[in-house]
Amino acid sequence: MHPLNPFLRAFFRSTLPSQCLPVNHHILLVPTTESLFQGRDRETTAPYADLAVSEEFLSSHVIRVPGGIPPGTTSKDGANIRESKGKAKQYNTLNGRTVVVKDTYVYSNKGFKSLTQAQLLTDALFCPDMPEAQQWLVYYISRPLVGSYDPVRIIPANIKTAAQRAADKPKPITPSASDVKKKEIASFMELLTAFPLIARQLQNGLDRTLKEFAAQFEGPVPNKSSRAPSVSSQRSNYSSTSLEDSLASLRSSVSGSDNNNRLSSLTIEPEEDTMRFALESATTAAIDLFQGVDRQQLSLLGATTDLSGPVVERMIERHVAEQLHEFILFPRICNIRRSEDLELEHRLRKMANIDVAQVGIPIEDGMRGKRDMAIRIDRAVGMFKKMGIASSPQEMIEVLLDTAKTVTATPTTNVGKPGVRPDGAAEKPSIAMTINADSLVSMLLIVVIRSSVRHLHARLSYMRHFVFIDDVDSGEMGYVLSTFEAVLVYLSQDSDALRIAARKNARLWKATRNGNTTELRNMLQPDAPWIADGQVIEEAPSFDESFRDQDDSSLSSRLTNLNLEREQQLSMPNGNFAAIGGSLAHVFPFQKPPTPPPEASQPKRKRVTMASFRSASVSSGYSSPSRSRSKSIDSTMSTLSTGDSSLDKISQSQGLGGDSILMMAIENGQLASLEYLLSLDQYFPIEFVLEDCNNEGMTLLVAAVQGDDKNLTSFLLNHIIRNAPSDNTLRAYFVRQDSKGRSFAHYLFNQPHLMETVGEMLPWQLKDKNGQTPLFALCRSYDHQEYRWMVETALTLATNTQPDQEPLHLADHIDNKGNTLLHIVNDPHLTAWLLRHCDSDVNAANDKRFTPLMMASKYGRLDLVRTFFGDARVDLQVKDIRGLTAVELAKDDEVRNRIDDLVLLSTRPAADGRITSVVRSFFVEDATVRLVLKSGGPNPNGTITVTTCRRSVADFEGLAKWLSIEQPASWIPTHFNLTSPFLIPSKPSRAVLRDTQLRLDAFLQCLLTHSTFSTHEMVWEFFLVPDIDPAMLADRAKHKAEIRVENVRDDYDPIIDTREVESFVSHAKEQLRGVSHAVKTLIRRTNAQRMLNSDLYDARLLNNTGVATLQFLPRKYLIAFERYTKALAPPESDPLANFYYSLHSIANSSTAVLVALGRPTSLIGSMNQARRNIERALGSLSRQSRWTPNIGLFDETRRSIAAEAEEKATKAQGELDSLGSELRYTQQTVAAELAGWQEQHVKFGRRMLKDLAKGMVVKEKARLESMKRALRELQR
Repeated sequence: MHPLNPFLRAFFRSTLPSQCLPVNHHILLVPTTESLFQGRDRETTAPYADLAVSEEFLSSHVIRVPGGIPPGTTSKDGANIRESKGKAKQYNTLNGRTVVVKDTYVYSNKGFKSLTQAQLLTDALFCPDMPEAQQWLVYYISRPLVGSYDPVRIIPANIKTAAQRAADKPKPITPSASDVKKKEIASFMELLTAFPLIARQLQNGLDRTLKEFAAQFEGPVPNKSSRAPSVSSQRSNYSSTSLEDSLASLRSSVSGSDNNNRLSSLTIEPEEDTMRFALESATTAAIDLFQGVDRQQLSLLGATTDLSGPVVERMIERHVAEQLHEFILFPRICNIRRSEDLELEHRLRKMANIDVAQVGIPIEDGMRGKRDMAIRIDRAVGMFKKMGIASSPQEMIEVLLDTAKTVTATPTTNVGKPGVRPDGAAEKPSIAMTINADSLVSMLLIVVIRSSVRHLHARLSYMRHFVFIDDVDSGEMGYVLSTFEAVLVYLSQDSDALRIAARKNARLWKATRNGNTTELRNMLQPDAPWIADGQVIEEAPSFDESFRDQDDSSLSSRLTNLNLEREQQLSMPNGNFAAIGGSLAHVFPFQKPPTPPPEASQPKRKRVTMASFRSASVSSGYSSPSRSRSKSIDSTMSTLSTGDSSLDKISQSQGLGGDSILMMAIENGQLASLEYLLSLDQYFPIEFVLEDCNNEGMTLLVAAVQGDDKNLTSFLLNHIIRNAPSDNTLRAYFVRQDSKGRSFAHYLFNQPHLMETVGEMLPWQLKDKNGQTPLFALCRSYDHQEYRWMVETALTLATNTQPDQEPLHLADHIDNKGNTLLHIVNDPHLTAWLLRHCDSDVNAANDKRFTPLMMASKYGRLDLVRTFFGDARVDLQVKDIRGLTAVELAKDDEVRNRIDDLVLLSTRPAADGRITSVVRSFFVEDATVRLVLKSGGPNPNGTITVTTCRRSVADFEGLAKWLSIEQPASWIPTHFNLTSPFLIPSKPSRAVLRDTQLRLDAFLQCLLTHSTFSTHEMVWEFFLVPDIDPAMLADRAKHKAEIRVENVRDDYDPIIDTREVESFVSHAKEQLRGVSHAVKTLIRRTNAQRMLNSDLYDARLLNNTGVATLQFLPRKYLIAFERYTKALAPPESDPLANFYYSLHSIANSSTAVLVALGRPTSLIGSMNQARRNIERALGSLSRQSRWTPNIGLFDETRRSIAAEAEEKATKAQGELDSLGSELRYTQQTVAAELAGWQEQHVKFGRRMLKDLAKGMVVKEKARLESMKRALRELQR
């Protein structure tokens, strides 16, 4: 079975793997499956899934690491590798090209046609599906290194309308100058920056012009007899002319125009007129300077930007004003208008407490409409405050226009609707309201009052008189400025009624906040006077009398007269008004019919009276049909004027934050005030109470529950329950959300006792803007005194109110960051309850891919960690976005040590009760690996004594070497041909680290179950003694090996006939080969199954990418697909992976036994060689006696030859006896260890299969629950 990834499939079907020897000195840079299937080469347009088959592509993604030492390092010296870790390193590919690796990125270099870069995502060990396969180190990269990567997007299958198809038709390509990308210039400073040659020519002249202007106002300003001509009176149409021609014509437009026809009651002071004349002259001079710039530069400006003549003129005018604004222009204008502004600011402070409904704004839809209006006005206030930091009159006009647009527009902020971003901000323009001029005046009136912007008269004069190019007397600018002027005139002259209403509001609010029920009763009871008995006050003039005069100076009529006068004197042939940022046509300023004159009324005389508050309004003495407005919030009376101080309006007045007097009583903890106010059913019926909320959407009950007064909250809640029309009304009230999306239930942690009263009616699954449910908010209240009881009660209520009557679904309580209740609960008892009684994904990861176990480990909550370890579903090896596990995320070494103890205790103990394991591995700065060994021995009192040691891979290799020297006849797995995790030092392989830990742990477990080494002192010292001396252990092993040889020679009789040994060894090998072959076959099939599971998950991810483009599918289907795909994800602690490593351990041990069985055969061969040596020596002796002449001359030679032959025969006989003794020892040792291995093999095999079955049951149960959650999403 070949893998799904096209690169891996093609690579292992080619001949390239045979060229990569040894395997652990090569790295595969594998593009992700998604990048290969969903990408193509930009040059050849060929899919990368097809390009990955070529040998050039494959070999370009295989890098060599000769000797297993990264480039740039001369040896495996840790210090050298550590120093060069952050440096870029060059690697050679299999086909001779070069790639550069720096940090977590790989760059193509020499030999590649194009230079590309890819990110190193994750690493893995890949074992191909073939006999005797070796593990390959794979680094997955974000995109291929060959070619120019072009992602292929899936085009949504949408049926387009005829208009859309016509719009999508390709337009004929006509080359033109406009095809060149133009520079975007927003201000004159940007223009000078973008064109330095123009700036160089203008700099001196502009500086001189500005200095001349400043010099004129160092002394007293002379009075001018006539007003300077204006730029705007004879404006030319520049749209049809070139930039140079339009600029040339501006000089005469600026200097020769006349602008004495301003339709405004605002008079210009002599000093202002002087400054205006000087500023106009400076502007004209600046434009002349710009006209004198080199024409080649002007042509370049026109060709490379979209700027036209009028635009540049406005830029120059604004630039000059900005340069002179801060130190000369505006301070002097403020000084001129100082007395008027001080008087206006004094009046505005007295009107700060005016209510929205008291300024004549028609409000519909009751309290909801009023709240929407207040929110809109608050946004306009924020916009209008920008005028305080504006640096030119043009910018002030922009702010004023934006304020008018804001106050008359309703933005669409419903998340999930077309044209709206997920964060709730509207993508489409705000919906313009159809609003008349009177309403706009009233809105701007309250905006000005609440903004606290200073120098308003100065700013009005600034905008009226110091803008020359734009026509501020007509169009939207003229209309908004006239409206603004009318507001200021009214506030300066006719605002007595507003001050009276504001003062009454303040008096009522103060009494409410202080709990002065006597004052409240005097003010709100129909039969009670405003003031104490015996006192009299002079009634202030009624609003109509003070506001209406012979000049018709009322706010709306003043504006109407200005509009009519403007229409009579100005002719506008085309109604196209230039506006900044949009149009204000929806206000209908020029289509409004003239307001009929008010009816005559008899003047009312002043009188001294006990002004009973029984009357409707101070201004009720005058009523006009033409000035009638919409209905008030809770009153059917029509009102004509602002400053309404009727009882209905006063009782329902609201503060700046939208707080009603009920809200003020609650926020200040005044139970007496609240009881009295709620007793006034005629003013505060239950409908008003249920609808009442401030501008933040906070209801009365939400405000009460956030306080500390339980009696007040209980009283309010009982009042609501007692007077609510139905339970559905109560449920709807509890569902209401504030601006943060939180309901009453979200704040129950302040007063959790209320859950016992209304807990079953609360919306436990309602989420706020952060995605947190009320249950989620309660679980986060860690420092609450009744935390456990509160959360337990909430869990019970949330479970009981769940519609399906099943265990609590924690998937319904996940916030926007992916945190579940298991992530945030801070109590072990509650965590255990959630794990045991709820439908939960215990390995759910949040946005940072932190699981609940990781969160507990990161914040050092050991009790929670212990609770999670007790659940078999918890995956201990899940990695976060950086590839770190829970133990690596631990807060400190103490927490890691405790987690290591828990890992040790989760291991199966040996027969004597001792538990020993390699619990953790980690990287060290010297580019080596350390493994943490722990061993726990039981005590009589039931406790366990744990010892901890840290060992390196070299220590394990030395242990195997020393044991083999000391006990050469015993089998011992010595397969330490491990891949180095530091082949890429900047991103060490954690997959290799994990593989090393599992293999060395299996080696240690083999030694602990070994019939010979399980009681060996060196093995026990290895995991019990923290510090060991390798040199001392090596000397001791050699010494014990010499003693063993002598003991074998003395204690074991040599074997003469080896046929029995050969027969035993041959039979044992035959049996073990069968076992080894079966184990290797099972390893291959297990590996194939793991690969299939991984490929199935990758295929589902690719499928999800396509399904997500089906826009006709409901969102719940997409969520269900996502959950189903998540259910197929192979866990990090996969039972098949554990089974795979267990099979590897069996294969390694069987191979080691086969190696040990080869030792008797080797000894028998040595014995045969010794026998041949003996026969050769004896044969040479007989031959010598036969062929040597019997002469005395050769006697000495014959004796020496005979002695030498006898010596060789004796030595050979001694060797034969030693080998025979060694053979007998080896035979007995191998036979005994083979019996022990067989017994342990059976036990280990059964335990391995049980663990596999248990792990698969747990895994499939969890997967089934995940699939149920996916189906449940479809059933919503």
